[in-house]
Amino acid sequence: MSELGAIVEITHTARKRLDLLGPDAASAVERLREELERTPHTGRRVRVLDHGAEVWVTRVEARAGCPALSVTYVYAPHPAPPTGAIVSVVPDDTRSEDV
Repeated sequence: MSELGAIVEITHTARKRLDLLGPDAASAVERLREELERTPHTGRRVRVLDHGAEVWVTRVEARAGCPALSVTYVYAPHPAPPTGAIVSVVPDDTRSEDV
């Protein structure tokens, strides 16, 4: 078994949003959560907070039963072990970018 890079959880607020988005979205974000445990720097870093915590945003591509999703998470490398929390999940509608 490979060693985890971080311990990552999904917050209660993000889980409530996933309940509204449906089981396919919940499954996709759970797979992302598992990926973030192995590779916590996935997506685009948007901010550095106190004590080195970082806010990241990444995108889950659309698939059958699930729209594209924008996922925001916070990664805290210190103190050990590194931890992360998925704090927001919202549909990501980029259709307007093609105009």
